[in-house]
Amino acid sequence: MGKVRTGYNTKTMENLHTGAGAYFKNFTVGVDTYETARTDGKLLGATQGGGEFKAAAEIRQIEIDGLPGKAKGAEIIDSWEVSLGMTFIETTPETLALSLGAADIDTTTNGTYNIIQGRNAFEDGDYIDNITYIGTLTGSDEPIIVQVFNALSTDGLNIKVEDKKEGTIPVTVFGHYEDNGDGSLDAPPFKIYYPKGSNVATPVASVAGGTYTASQTVTLSCATVGASIRYTTNGFEPAADDSLYSTSITVATDTILKAKAFKSGVADSATMTERYIINA
Repeated sequence: MGKVRTGYNTKTMENLHTGAGAYFKNFTVGVDTYETARTDGKLLGATQGGGEFKAAAEIRQIEIDGLPGKAKGAEIIDSWEVSLGMTFIETTPETLALSLGAADIDTTTNGTYNIIQGRNAFEDGDYIDNITYIGTLTGSDEPIIVQVFNALSTDGLNIKVEDKKEGTIPVTVFGHYEDNGDGSLDAPPFKIYYPKGSNVATPVASVAGGTYTASQTVTLSCATVGASIRYTTNGFEPAADDSLYSTSITVATDTILKAKAFKSGVADSATMTERYIINA
């Protein structure tokens, strides 16, 4: 074996995690995109200094007489400690309430101010279904996605202001286990979606989802040369045997249009989802 000089390899430049990314509330993977989530008001706000995700297993070592040290297979994971930290440079009622954890926003009592009032007890509504981080990988058109479930801030509000600087609000939310109705609390409260690499480009619709007063003619396109597009209009995930796109699609009623692009030898694209409401 020769000298080991570096871990750099031909795939290194495709696996760099770059930029600070963005943070969203109640992001639905496979339905929402970065663009639609921004339009739907799910973006939490601009941050400064990036963020930090932590997921650490709480491990208990089984003590067995006669063992000289740790034994393979003798560890038990009791739980996961999951957190997502971010520092907001935008001061909004929503970021203030998020930081407080147990708080309400009163928008009606005062004609001049929104009033953020803390509470002495947590409520179910304080636990946010998910806080989602979306970041960039250099080798993929699709983002890396990190989700923390049943997210709640328990560290409180700390507004930091300095002369000649913008005020910032650091917020750390913690993931919480949840009983989904079957008595099971086994699923750790986080997921990481890592793109498979150089996927086929996600299809794009000529008409964005939204509410319209007349039927819409929608064309689909894909930036990957030689890719075929399959689509559904019933909300189901497109598969390789679904309708092959060849001509424009007429949307005359409320429709969830989903499309996915395929190409032999390349990973399938992410799913495009557009929701149309037709109020003719």
